[in-house]
Amino acid sequence: MAASLSTDIILPNAPPDLLLPKHAGFLTKYGTAKDDYDYCMTEFLRMSGMYWGLTALQLMDRLDSVPKEDVVAFVQDCFHEGTGGFSPAKDHDPHLLYSLSAIQILAMYDEFKAVDCSKVVEFVQSLQQPDGSFFGDKYGEVDIRFSFCAIATLALLVGYIQI
Repeated sequence: MAASLSTDIILPNAPPDLLLPKHAGFLTKYGTAKDDYDYCMTEFLRMSGMYWGLTALQLMDRLDSVPKEDVVAFVQDCFHEGTGGFSPAKDHDPHLLYSLSAIQILAMYDEFKAVDCSKVVEFVQSLQQPDGSFFGDKYGEVDIRFSFCAIATLALLVGYIQI
């Protein structure tokens, strides 16, 4: 018998609601178990993972369940003063993807003052190519996502600094 896309899936004993406290609890633990294998293996995704987790917490009206000071300190640790970019985790190379995530986090907390935003603009500008495309980082990968990241990063900063 062929499966039908028009048939709903029935979950026996389905929870009656979204169990938001459980979701929030899971998200607030992200990045806290530093000895876990998963923590080490996802280090290169840390900044974006933090952004997505914080966004989910904000949607659940539970953003305050993560200490703002810890989040901002993490973002600051990933800021490269020399280039103006952000890395996914401390001691990694800066990249446009993680720079957007970092700026989105700072926007969420209205903490643009935590870093030198004019350096972030310089970083984004330094990655633009003569044809208008953007490298993701100094190694030269070109991808349409990087154009989006550049525009979104600058759009978030335009209200804060004069671009």
